[in-house]
Order: sequence, then structure tokens, then C-alpha cells
Amino acid sequence: MIQKMAWRIRYFFITLLLCIQATLLSILSWQTSMNHTELGHVGSAVYFYHTFRFDVFHVNPPLTRYIVSGCLNIVETEQGKKYKSPDTGKRYEWQIGNSFINANTPQLIHLYLFFARCSFIPIILLGSYFGYQLAVELYGQVSGIIFLLLWIFSPLVLSWGATLCPDVCAASLGIIGIYTFWHWLQTPTWRKTIIAGICLGLLPLTKLTWIIALPLWIIIWAIWTLPYYFFKVKPNIPRIIPSWKQLIMIIFISIYLINMGYLFDGSFQLLKDYKFISQTLTGLNISDKIQTVKTGNRFTNSWLGYICIPLPSEFVQGIDTQKFDFERGIESYWRGEYSKHGWYHYYAYIILIKEPLGTLLLGISAILVTCFLPKYNNWQNEIVIFLPCVVLFIFVSSQTGFSLHPRYIIPALPFAYIGISKLGQSFAKRQKTLSAIMIGLLIWMLWSSLYCFPHSMSYFNELIGGFQNAPKHLLGSNIDWGQNSYFLQKWYNKHQEARPIKIAYSSIESLDRLGIKNNQQPLENPESGWFMIGVNELYSSSKRYEYFKQFEPVDRIGYSIYIYHLTYEEINRLCPKK
Repeated sequence: MIQKMAWRIRYFFITLLLCIQATLLSILSWQTSMNHTELGHVGSAVYFYHTFRFDVFHVNPPLTRYIVSGCLNIVETEQGKKYKSPDTGKRYEWQIGNSFINANTPQLIHLYLFFARCSFIPIILLGSYFGYQLAVELYGQVSGIIFLLLWIFSPLVLSWGATLCPDVCAASLGIIGIYTFWHWLQTPTWRKTIIAGICLGLLPLTKLTWIIALPLWIIIWAIWTLPYYFFKVKPNIPRIIPSWKQLIMIIFISIYLINMGYLFDGSFQLLKDYKFISQTLTGLNISDKIQTVKTGNRFTNSWLGYICIPLPSEFVQGIDTQKFDFERGIESYWRGEYSKHGWYHYYAYIILIKEPLGTLLLGISAILVTCFLPKYNNWQNEIVIFLPCVVLFIFVSSQTGFSLHPRYIIPALPFAYIGISKLGQSFAKRQKTLSAIMIGLLIWMLWSSLYCFPHSMSYFNELIGGFQNAPKHLLGSNIDWGQNSYFLQKWYNKHQEARPIKIAYSSIESLDRLGIKNNQQPLENPESGWFMIGVNELYSSSKRYEYFKQFEPVDRIGYSIYIYHLTYEEINRLCPKK
């Protein structure tokens, strides 16, 4: 009876946490406006809805696109334009997205965006549940709860889980993929082989980064079976060793599913028949194609060109386009420095200052426990979470053409959180000091994250003094990616005294459409009046609005838009004429 009651309480608590996660994501989905990357996802969804083709925004695989385009049927939006297939190397998703926005009222766009974002929530909740299950099966019930708290209240997961960007969905499906693969490794039945193959195939259909899962699964299998095959180590309990035949079937099923996700469009094309644009695959000098994108194929006259690629053509072209973007480079910002390329340490720095300090200290505690308390470890089981975390993080960090978006490392986070959750074993081992420290750090993490909500995208931890000092360290989508337009609109409508007002803010939707009429940009020299300046504009490399740093803002919208009211007296005092 007591055991049954404990079971009910546990699952009530889990259900409550999942409901909280769905609620927080729904609130963010409604309150935040469309960000810059979402514009491309909307454009590609509209294009796919009309053409059923995948050649727009092909740097993003189509799984989430199916969902986003399906939501066009929920809201009666206007598309009304025939779209043709773009030329190789052209990025039409932004143009199509803008046309879609301009063809509909702001109210319809808001409603569509909300439904489309919320359609991802079930996938995220599935990832939460399976992450909980994996933590429980590895370390115990308390560890499952710790994982849920770290995952649900992570500012990165909250902010990007409430967007059309596929990163959190990719992380969730990554958890499910690892969970099913780990179960297959333990008891390799043919039923589990099929399930593991399907779950593996879904990963690259969500995010191109997950193409590394195919070789990664093989490496994990090799490490798992190595002691049994080569060192004749007997397992602690009788078990069937996972065979290479079933592993091949898992890979085969996953590749088949990837092709099916693209409707077998251009599948099994010869390598020499592709038109590439990246330096790596064309053999052309990247400097020759900065202004005009040139196509080529370095394998045309090679025997390698006759290799049949068992993947859809647009999947391969997406990898090529993504590689081209990194080779060309995009202006990046780190600690007050602008660069034409990125940095290897950029994403490690993001973790250092954008993860709650409580989470970081829990991570350090988990590392210390792993190193000095062997009873907490089970290397064979933990390899399935350790390798994906490390490999994903290293792979993303190695792409230094540009360093912009913290969302790129989100697929690695759940595995880190599961590893941290091993601290939950301290309750079963009756280590009261460690348990008390862990509870204190979890409470700190929860308070720190929720204090910033609903502006979770602008979250920074106490190591740099929070959001006040954030622009000195990181910019772009680390703080503001156009998501605060609705908050800007509310502030404008509430403060009638701030008229007229000049605005420098990169909003995806025209401010005129949001009811902010006759808005102009500030001059490049100080003048009196009311001003709204976005953080990315204030710290821009052009330094056009740098003079505003001399003045104290009278208000803030979120943590990324500064409100200034300049008077002649202030201007003469702080910016005297020479």
C-alpha cells in the first residue's frame, strides 16, 4: 500500500513538472515575437506547403517543416503566390517569409506563430519524459527529478524551445534516440533493433548536426562490445552481446527513414552529379565566390564521383550550403571584439556565463564525484551519454567560420544534465552533506532562471553580474534576436508621453504594422527627444549609436531594448560641442 502511494506521488510530481514545462513554453510562445531565424522557417514552410519541395532553407531538414507547414491549415492565412524552385546557392526563405508576413494581418501572424510553436511542445515533453526515464534507470528516482528540473528550467531550453528553431526538438529526439539505443545494447532483440533504427533516422531529419549520430552509434557499440569480443570479459549478469548484424540493420533503417523523410527526392545520386558551392566540395577558392556564388564539383573527374550517395540530394546540398556559410564567415562578436570568423572557445564561454551558476556548480560536483567516488560510476552505461555530449560539443565548437547562436549546443545539454543527475544517488547512499548542497544549488538554479522569465533568451548568470553587463560579453541571439517586438509595442501603447519617439531595433515585423506609426531612426549625432535603442544596434560594429552609452536609460524593455529621454541640458553636459 505504501509502495503504491509512493508511486502515485512520484508520477503526480512528474506530471506536474511536465505541465509546468508546457505552460512556460506556451507563455513564451505567445508573448515573444518572431525572431530572425524563424522568418526563414516560416518561409520554407510556406514554400513547402505550395510546392512539396525541399530546396528552400535546405540547411534545415524537413521534419519540423512538416509540422510548421501543417499549421497553415489551422489559421486561415493568405499565401496566394506561386513559388518556383530557386537557383543553387540562392537563399529565398527570407524573401518568402517576408511576403507571407506582409500578406497577412499582424493578428493572424501572431496566432499562426503561436500554434506553430506550440506544435513542437509534445516532442519536447517526450524528450523530457525519456530523459527522466534514462536518468532513473541509470541512477535512480531522485536523479530523474534532478534531470527534469535542470532540463525544464534551463534558460536556453526555455527560450529556444518556444521558437520554430529545431534545436530543442533535436535535443529531445536525441534523448529518445540514445534511450532506445541503450536499451538495444542491453537486450538486443530484433524489435528493439527496429525501434532504435527508427529513432536514429529521425535525428538527422530534425537537424543536420545529428548526421554524426550514425558513426557515433557505431563507436558506442564498439566500445560497449570491445571487452566481450576482444578481452573475453564476462558480463556481471547473463546477457546477449549486441551483434554487428543488428547494428547494420539499425543503420540501414535510419538511412531509409532519412530518404523517406525527403520523399526519396534525389536519393542515390552519383557524387559527380551534384552542384556544390562550398570550397571543400568544389575545390574553388572561397575568395572567388564572395560576391557571386559559383558552383562546381571537385569529384567530377575522380573515381569518387561514381560513388552512389545513399542520401537525398537536398540533404547533401544542405550540408554543402552550411559548410559554405562557415567558410565564407559571418561577423561575430565576443567580449567587445568583432571578427570575420568565430572562436573555438565561444560555446564553452556561452556555457560559462549563460547556464545558471547553480547548474555549473552541480556540474563541477558531478565531475568531482565521478573522479573520486567510484561507487557513483558505471562506465559502460555512462558512455552512452558521455560520448554524445562531448562529440556534439566538440563538433559544434570546431565550426569557427562564425560564432553567433547559443542554440547550436542545445542538443548536447540533455546528456550533460543526465550526467549531473548522478548526484541524486547521494540520497540512497545517505550522504547528507552532498544532498544538502545539491538541493541548495537546485533552488538557486530555479530562482535564477525564473527571475529572468519571460526574457529567458537574454539570461546571463551572476559570474558577469547578470544581464546588465551582458553586452560587454556576447550579442546577437544571446540577448536579442528580434523576439521583443510585442513587448516594445506594449510599452509604446502604455507610454503616451513618449511621443514622438525614434527607434533603432531590428524587428522582423514592420513596426508600422504593429501600430507604431511614423517611427524614424535616430540620427548619428545626439539630439533631444525619446529613443528606443536595441542592444545589438547600441553595440554594433558600425558604432552608429555608440554615443547613447554616455546616457543612462530611463527604462528598459526586457533586457535588450533601452529607452532614452535626452534633453538639451544632458546633451550639452555630456557631449559638449568642440
